[in-house]
Amino acid sequence: MDSIKYWIALERVSGVGPAHLKEIYNTISGAGVSLSDIFGLTEDEMKNEFNFNLKTLSSIKTAIDILPAVTEEYQKIIDAGIDVTPFYSTAYPDRLHRILGSSIPPILYSYGNLKILNRKGAAILGEGNVSSRGEFISYMAAKELVSHEITVISGLARGADITAHRSALEYGGDTIAMLPYGILNLNIPEMIKPVYDEARFLAVSGFHPEDAADKFNAFIRNKTICALSHAVFIVESPESGGIFEAAKSAHTLKVPLYTVEYSEYPESALGNKKILAELEAFPVRGKKTADNLTVPNMDRIIADVKFK
Repeated sequence: MDSIKYWIALERVSGVGPAHLKEIYNTISGAGVSLSDIFGLTEDEMKNEFNFNLKTLSSIKTAIDILPAVTEEYQKIIDAGIDVTPFYSTAYPDRLHRILGSSIPPILYSYGNLKILNRKGAAILGEGNVSSRGEFISYMAAKELVSHEITVISGLARGADITAHRSALEYGGDTIAMLPYGILNLNIPEMIKPVYDEARFLAVSGFHPEDAADKFNAFIRNKTICALSHAVFIVESPESGGIFEAAKSAHTLKVPLYTVEYSEYPESALGNKKILAELEAFPVRGKKTADNLTVPNMDRIIADVKFK
């Protein structure tokens, strides 16, 4: 029996986090039963068979109570063609387990080609009000990454994020858009639609399917982007805010961090200097192409992704 909806119900219970879910999973899988089997037991049977404590018993009881509503939502997202990947699935990225540990999003909701989720990728992140130079850098950086079969990972906000996705798709590469809201609120941006290809695009959310976007979700989303990526390239960042916090997350998680070093910094990139000085990011400078065009030098980022 499909147990995913049971895990969704349990994950919705207040106070039940990733560590608790993993503990329950290890306990019941070791006994050769599924969570759907557990939901059919009495409280005494659960206590006697698995030695669950009072908190776990209470959490399961609450999950059973909300299961009908979760079942209705689950059917809705399945009908919408959305993939649901719980933390114990072989499709769930091992990299998130290794880097985030007990801070993982327990359930990932995605739309597109799920196979992309476990391919090596690099993040391209930048301010929504990116400068024209920064937008060009984002575009050319994504083009260079996909030419080396590296997946581009970003948000889906205007500016550097959408530009990176557009470039990756335009040049035949794969791209992952991490969302700061529920997957049912996904709309493909107009800028991407002309080159959109479901086989090479994946939108992913770690939030409840109908959740709205907010600043807190954006911070969590950016941390997940950093953990999923083999390198993080900050095109432009203010001195504070979501992009700068993403750079701090990459530094804390020990993910190779890069940012553009400008000769003259635009207003939208004043945080780049702090990222270089305080977060030990590697500078990305320009290089000349054969047609005398100055593009970002992505060589070291590509090496980090492909060979480390």
